[in-house]
Amino acid sequence: MRYHTLLHLISGYFYSTYGALATSSQIEKEYARLEIAFSEDCLPKQLDKEQLKNKIEDLITHEIPVNIKYAKRKDIYENNELIRTYTNLIPEQINTIRLIEIEGIDKQACAGTHVSNIKEIGSFQVEQLKNKGRLKKRIKVAIT
Repeated sequence: MRYHTLLHLISGYFYSTYGALATSSQIEKEYARLEIAFSEDCLPKQLDKEQLKNKIEDLITHEIPVNIKYAKRKDIYENNELIRTYTNLIPEQINTIRLIEIEGIDKQACAGTHVSNIKEIGSFQVEQLKNKGRLKKRIKVAIT
């Protein structure tokens, strides 16, 4: 739950700051990773592990609740802000979509488990911030 919510926080930061989209993620016992794709005109000029960690830690200090809401499928597609990944993995026969909202940071369709407040994520390290091509970055984090 902590890793999953942390990935929402990171992807929400990149989406709101750069318009970047998550392309994949993976959660393991000891770490989680997230790949983010940038557009040509919104690529960060400079970004390092410490900068990213500080930005996300600053968000965590705001102690924002993680809310669950539901919306009709047709409403989701009318609001492009709710589709923040490259692919839509929601099966077509599902008409009511579960949304996760971290107010002001992230709101998107998700069926995963999350903490109830981002302060529950606790401390973490950005272990890797790696280029995966010119417009894509891979972020590896570990909760400490």
